[in-house]
Amino acid sequence: MKKDKVDAGFEQLESIASGFRASQVLFTAVRLRLFDALKNGQKNAEQLAKIVGADSRGITILCNALAGLDLIKKHGNSYGLSLLARKYLLTDSPYSQQAIWLHNAALYEKWGKLFDVVKTGKPIQWDEVSKDLQADEQSFARAMASTASFLARETAEAIDLSNTKTMLDIGGGPGIYAIEFAKRQPELKVTVMDNAPTLEVARENIKKAGLLDRIELKPGNALTDDLGASYDLILMSNVIHQYSNEENTKLIKRAARALNSGGKLLIKDFILNPCRTKPIKASLFAINMLVNTEKGNCYTVDDIKAWFKSAALKPSRVIIFQSPTKIVIGRKK
Repeated sequence: MKKDKVDAGFEQLESIASGFRASQVLFTAVRLRLFDALKNGQKNAEQLAKIVGADSRGITILCNALAGLDLIKKHGNSYGLSLLARKYLLTDSPYSQQAIWLHNAALYEKWGKLFDVVKTGKPIQWDEVSKDLQADEQSFARAMASTASFLARETAEAIDLSNTKTMLDIGGGPGIYAIEFAKRQPELKVTVMDNAPTLEVARENIKKAGLLDRIELKPGNALTDDLGASYDLILMSNVIHQYSNEENTKLIKRAARALNSGGKLLIKDFILNPCRTKPIKASLFAINMLVNTEKGNCYTVDDIKAWFKSAALKPSRVIIFQSPTKIVIGRKK
């Protein structure tokens, strides 16, 4: 018998309401370093409990749920890694996402106080999060590096760099985008601007890539400090969502002044549709900004074009990536 619309709607509500359960199972396993404990072979619950310092009953129930989610495999009374976990959930895997899941575990605790945030309009501070999840700028940069690699190369490949000699990466974090752009254009000199602790992580990555001679690190605040000048290209990847509409207007004007004539400004971010409701990943990320920042939000293509207009930049192109990510390009007249 076909389910009616009411039943289907209830299932949708139930899925939304219970979504926290699976995410917390993953975050708890990462916090326990449970996947690393399985790296060298299968273990039973008692063995795992001893390794990670947890309760045997708790580990048994957690591992059964992880197996149900296909994150680990159960063999009799023992557990082993799935291919998915081996690739993304081991600390030493080149594709490891542990840092970002630890960051999300901290966000989970912040999101748990969303009711208070909506009532007061005030974000949750990091000292309100469990001590083992409290992160500094370098931890955050490493978390962002683990996800940036997926889009950095695709972003660099989408842009014509044939006449681009100088580039500024505002809020460049761990330097992953700067590295990919420099790899694509051998004559390109890149400046990465961010806070000093974050740039130490960028230096590690740039040195590893063998690009210290072409990528300069510039500590500073893009809203208040000198950006430099004579850039052919300026990139802002996942920057605008940290700021208010007024702050972004100011930032785009400052960036425009730093561009050469004919230079391009690239804004890559989670972009909302005109109604500001979808894609749902973007409207939920706006909630993330509500929980974590004083003035941050997600914006529309029209918002960005308005900032361009105020800075005498001509909108030239919109590139659609994996939803909800888009790149909006403005050119200096």
